[in-house]
Amino acid sequence: MRPSDMGSKPLAVMALGLSTPLGLTARTTQAEIAAGTVRIFQTDVADRWGEPVRASMLEPLAAELPRGERMAALAITALEDCMRDAPATGPHPLPLLLALPEPEGGASLDVPELVRAIQQAGSDWNLQLADGGALPLGRAAFFHALCRASALLDERRHPRVLIGAVDSLCDRESLRRLASHGRTLGGPQRDGIIPGEGAGFAWVAHASAPGRHVSEARGQVLACALARDERHFLQTQPPLGHGLTEVFQRLRAHPVAGTRRADFFLSCQSTESFWGREFTQAYLRNASLLPEPLTGEVVAGSLGDPGASAGIIQIGMALHARGSWGEARPGPWRTLVFGSSDGGHVGGCMVEVHA
Repeated sequence: MRPSDMGSKPLAVMALGLSTPLGLTARTTQAEIAAGTVRIFQTDVADRWGEPVRASMLEPLAAELPRGERMAALAITALEDCMRDAPATGPHPLPLLLALPEPEGGASLDVPELVRAIQQAGSDWNLQLADGGALPLGRAAFFHALCRASALLDERRHPRVLIGAVDSLCDRESLRRLASHGRTLGGPQRDGIIPGEGAGFAWVAHASAPGRHVSEARGQVLACALARDERHFLQTQPPLGHGLTEVFQRLRAHPVAGTRRADFFLSCQSTESFWGREFTQAYLRNASLLPEPLTGEVVAGSLGDPGASAGIIQIGMALHARGSWGEARPGPWRTLVFGSSDGGHVGGCMVEVHA
């Protein structure tokens, strides 16, 4: 069964918070990525060839912290950044959707404990995890969360929804697992990842909803599409790009998002060759959706592979792109953001920012 796309109403991003190895706020992270800053450290975990595994990790977090604690610290910092100027919700709960890593890949994770830590940190806003609101879908999880948020808002029981995304591949156990499976970049391994970590929260509402926070929104998500790809990273056959092709096709056919090509693209993928082949195939089938000339960035160029947090980090960069990478011209600026999980979940959205 095909996952449901976002509804027809654009979503306004009213507030954004980020926490990454490049900065503890959205503003700092955006500025550092736009400036080309990279912070990669050698860890005390060795790969198959005895070399230290390199990771893009938040240096203040102790190396011995387990995955869940690293993720909680990142998430709480990003939540505080996002909700800094948000009004209290009073007795009404604020629905929470949380994009999380896939079960495969890194160290095991106690999701209920992580959710409790986030809810406790956000007690002033009465955060309540929506039914099925924990989405362990890796790099595609944030796009699923956008579509779920749209459905919740369509029900008209909640005027706004909080979407979070958090992941860390920088704890020792995750680093060891990745190294033992030959996923890390180093030695003779030239087709691997630099493990990363990060977190973010976005406060969204229907763009047509009344209120000052909506009218002052940072930007809008015009449309979001989802797909599944059977030729995913975890199977043995080469990619055909069918899932990403389907996502691009549905965005191209969207009555708002498909009216003109994107000005820029942002990928949530690592630099592994599998993802490059997937993108090339999807791009050639949907050239009219992508920028011409083809211009974009991959999150791995700044933060390694931040896993499930990549989607919200790239949304943050889409909201920032006009002033940093986009050419100075009048009119709205559109950025295509997309991501694929190792297990075959695929998502993409079109973000629009006005001058």
